[in-house]
Amino acid sequence: MSSNPEIKTNQEEIPEDILKQIKIPKFSTIPFEVKNVQIMQNQTGVTEGPLLVSISLFGEKDALLISNLFVKENPPSVGTETVELNNGIKAQYDGTGEAKVLAWQEKEGNVVIDLALRSEPGENNEFTLDDLLKMANSIE
Repeated sequence: MSSNPEIKTNQEEIPEDILKQIKIPKFSTIPFEVKNVQIMQNQTGVTEGPLLVSISLFGEKDALLISNLFVKENPPSVGTETVELNNGIKAQYDGTGEAKVLAWQEKEGNVVIDLALRSEPGENNEFTLDDLLKMANSIE
């Protein structure tokens, strides 16, 4: 995100050690022009639960919602179809709701990543599984 200074973001509110752990797709793979980025971090449990970082990238009418859940083992259960990423990881895809969602657990770093592409309510969501795979395969 720092290589795109024209995009509004609140990344200065997030500790540097958390920012270094976040896994997001390359901006060039996002199928719309990003105007604004919002980052939130919180614990998932009442006390010391796993760390959840949510990154919302907004365009004119579209949004990409990314979550990074830092856990030892928590395979994603969302999905109506299993697909394979370029690195061999199995991911779960669900294209039945308002958002098209792809979720998987990284082999390294103990992080479950969800990518959800959605359009403005009432708009036709024309995003595809290929859009999600392109972004997922760009994450390093």
